[in-house]
Amino acid sequence: MKQNKNKIECTPTKHEEGAVKSLIQMSKETNAVAFFGMTCEGDYEVMMTARKKGMVSCDEFSLEQFEAIKAMAEEKLAQTEDKQKFQDIIDVCESNIADAKE
Repeated sequence: MKQNKNKIECTPTKHEEGAVKSLIQMSKETNAVAFFGMTCEGDYEVMMTARKKGMVSCDEFSLEQFEAIKAMAEEKLAQTEDKQKFQDIIDVCESNIADAKE
């Protein structure tokens, strides 16, 4: 079955607007992507994401992108004395690469 992806324009209610503003504030305070998700009416899933324009969360990277990030971190790891930051990046990439291959 082909899934439809339509953009529906609508005016949010005061409650919806409050939820959006809360997510934006969380994103601003943490400088990270903020997510909200819930299941309602039995089998409908609602997801909201707040992030600064252009920011990408790690679950949106492809396998190839994780492999490229890992390769860049490995290259930098060999060039720097402060190795922990780059080792952490490599560890996260390896975990996400393993998950993507499953």
